[in-house]
Amino acid sequence: MRSTLITCVLALVFVGAASAASSDTTGVTVDVNSGPAVSVAGAGSPSFGLTLNGVDQTTSYTLPLVVKDATGSGNGWNLTITSTTFANGSNTFPSTASTITGVTSGCASGSTCTLPTNTVADTNLAVPAGSSAPSAVKFYNATSSTGRGTINVNATVQVAVPANVLAGNYTSTLTVASVSGP
Repeated sequence: MRSTLITCVLALVFVGAASAASSDTTGVTVDVNSGPAVSVAGAGSPSFGLTLNGVDQTTSYTLPLVVKDATGSGNGWNLTITSTTFANGSNTFPSTASTITGVTSGCASGSTCTLPTNTVADTNLAVPAGSSAPSAVKFYNATSSTGRGTINVNATVQVAVPANVLAGNYTSTLTVASVSGP
């Protein structure tokens, strides 16, 4: 009888050992490399029209931009702007004609971004203009740890059109640049 009892105990121990699971952990390392420098590109060519009516007028247009920050640095960035004077041959608008009245931003389609935290006063900001573009001014930024990914930035630009301009097609060249750091 004694040998039967021992056999049963050993069988129970063997079954218990067979059902025990084994596990191990393995670390995974991902090497994320920085992308190109912060860049900005126009997302369309703004235009507007108006009809002279004998009084000074203002009109607005949206300047659509796409900012890409794939640097992985988290250093932030800023946007600067300058322009040439609206001109039609020798006829021009005043160099003070354009003013940024506001800027909005949002993540671009297909991008998980960190929205910019802007610290630049971008309402009623004069856009510099001259026969050749003068020094640029900062009009929008992303503070450190913000503005990562691909972001749509839309600046609303108001243009003052004097009553005494001649009718015609006036053009101005805007220069927008991205600069690393807020």
